[in-house]
Amino acid sequence: MEFADLINEKKINLSSRDLRDDDLAVIIIVLKESKVLRELWLGGNRINLADGKFTDALANNRTLRVLVLGKNRIGTEGMKQLADALKVNGRLQGIHLRNNHIDDEGAKIFAGALMTNKSLQVINLRFNKIGDEGAASLAVAIEENKILSQIDLRWNEISDVGAEKLADALESNHTIEVLDLDENRLGKLMRIRIEAIFRDPKRKLKQLEMIIALKDWMIAAKDEEIASLMTDNAQLKSQVASQGEKIASLESNLEDEGEQNDFVDGDGDSEKTESVSNKRRRRVIGKSTTNEGGDDSGGGIDITNNQKHSAQDGVTWKQRFEELAFVVGSSRISQTMVSNIRNGSFSGGSKK
Repeated sequence: MEFADLINEKKINLSSRDLRDDDLAVIIIVLKESKVLRELWLGGNRINLADGKFTDALANNRTLRVLVLGKNRIGTEGMKQLADALKVNGRLQGIHLRNNHIDDEGAKIFAGALMTNKSLQVINLRFNKIGDEGAASLAVAIEENKILSQIDLRWNEISDVGAEKLADALESNHTIEVLDLDENRLGKLMRIRIEAIFRDPKRKLKQLEMIIALKDWMIAAKDEEIASLMTDNAQLKSQVASQGEKIASLESNLEDEGEQNDFVDGDGDSEKTESVSNKRRRRVIGKSTTNEGGDDSGGGIDITNNQKHSAQDGVTWKQRFEELAFVVGSSRISQTMVSNIRNGSFSGGSKK
């Protein structure tokens, strides 16, 4: 058995392979990880389930629908582990446990699981050692469980005493469609009573009502699941939109940083250089127009400070001078300031 060969199987049949619990390591992993497994056949082996490893995986499995464990060695100890798993598992619909040395104690333990389980519909317990006490325990579970539909108790050790308890339970449970007690120790009258219960037209009507109610419940549950998925989908779309806005904001910031880096790098791109020059010209114009008198005293451009920055931002004095020459024609910068620049006096204040 290789994991890769089994993980994608919907039905796994390992019947009559002389398997023991220690041989189930791969199957346990499949039970834990498979998303598609529906049927698992392990009949005719030597499995007892006593170590709890298989049943722990079964408890948390959400895909398996049919489990066949007939002709193994489960007994009372294995049934304890299996019952604990069935109390948790809410997906398994059919379990086959024929010929597994299950006695009254094992039946009592199994009945306790049926009191809690809400998914099992078919149980096969034939060819075991269940007597009247075990039948009475199962009868109590049948009264409470409204999901079971088929129970196979053939070839056990049940007499009229246990069968009467089961018949009483059938009177209050209308979901049971089959209760097979053949090859037990029932008298003729008890057989007639059980057969009459199943032929009762009122029971048939009740069963039909139960089926309709069950279908309505399933539809409601499915609608609720769809509504939940739609809510989750709306929340997901909102999160995606929010993330999209964040990404757009980050891209915008990166573009702004890219323009600044293009200017600092001085890569010779004429369009980028022109764009940066225009920005600088606008800044120069803004500063120059603050001097309403049009002279070169106060409010002028601190060329010395710009000289310091020019070494950092990669702009040559030739470029700076060209910018200022452009400004002369479109602002109030005085001819004296331009003369100072040409003579090498870079102070933005009064000429000394």
